[in-house]
Amino acid sequence: MCTIIVLNQVHPTYPVIIAANRDEYYARPSSGPVRLLEDPVAIGGVDGRKKGTWMGATAHGLFVGLTNQRTYALPHNDRLSRGQVVLDCLAAGSVEGVDALLRDLKPKDYNAFNLLYADRTQVRAAYAWDGERVEFEDVPAGIHVLPNDRLDHADWFKVGRARALLRGWETRPWEELAPHLVRVLADREKAPLASVQRPPLASPFTRTMVHQLTCLCIRTPVYGTRSSTLVALDGDGGVAQYHFAPEAPDRAPFQDVTALLR
Repeated sequence: MCTIIVLNQVHPTYPVIIAANRDEYYARPSSGPVRLLEDPVAIGGVDGRKKGTWMGATAHGLFVGLTNQRTYALPHNDRLSRGQVVLDCLAAGSVEGVDALLRDLKPKDYNAFNLLYADRTQVRAAYAWDGERVEFEDVPAGIHVLPNDRLDHADWFKVGRARALLRGWETRPWEELAPHLVRVLADREKAPLASVQRPPLASPFTRTMVHQLTCLCIRTPVYGTRSSTLVALDGDGGVAQYHFAPEAPDRAPFQDVTALLR
């Protein structure tokens, strides 16, 4: 589970801004951003089990981030690594390269996922579920949220919550916007319990557990928001800002790791 917020073509300095939370079991090991690739130069965190990444960026200004598609069943352990898909997309080096890679990908080889990828001029979402092909969607200008489902899905409380909290802030200078993005990522407001549907009877998840997942910053005894990332793409085709918090955004300060791309 993850949440990716994108400000597309609304900020006066940075054409694309990303704010994202990574949600995962606390027991699953991972690292913060490191050099993932040298050609093209790319950075991102590393999953300690499968050695892939959940999101990253290249020095030439390509961002790629993944969210799991929520299902009410446990994942299939015999399927290919979704984190490797993100690595392969970063290696593709461009939005067009990611398009081509995803057109050849077979969704049934993976547990279902959603992908957001962008450069300074274009942002796209892709959905790799159980169909025969990946489905693509252009992301228009504005404030958008990719949860564990389709972009801006109206049934997801955190989508409306994030967009409401950001309204009026999207054109503020980076020095004001960045701390507010951190506050949004740290928000722990949950949906009203009455609005949370009961999972199917065969699901291992309870309604109480699902309720805990409705906030932007998740905290449960075994699962929650493990890290957060802020990325700003500049108008020259590079990455102006890449900041990473190694814990939940209300528990650890963000570190500027942009220099890893230089």
